[in-house]
Amino acid sequence: MCLSTVYEKRPDGDALLCRNIANVRIQPDKLTFVDIMGIQTEYPGQLCSLDFMENKIIVRSADKAT
Repeated sequence: MCLSTVYEKRPDGDALLCRNIANVRIQPDKLTFVDIMGIQTEYPGQLCSLDFMENKIIVRSADKAT
């Protein structure tokens, strides 16, 4: 099973948001991450990149998405 880690893109470097993510739901105004235990984390932003080799998801905040 491959699980991913979510990081927020920031000017001073990527910041850890959540770990062991098994599912990502993409909605117009937010992203919802669901971990292996079923715990949901909502994030008001958008995807920047997905790295399947490193199991890394990079996001950026909605207010910085321009």
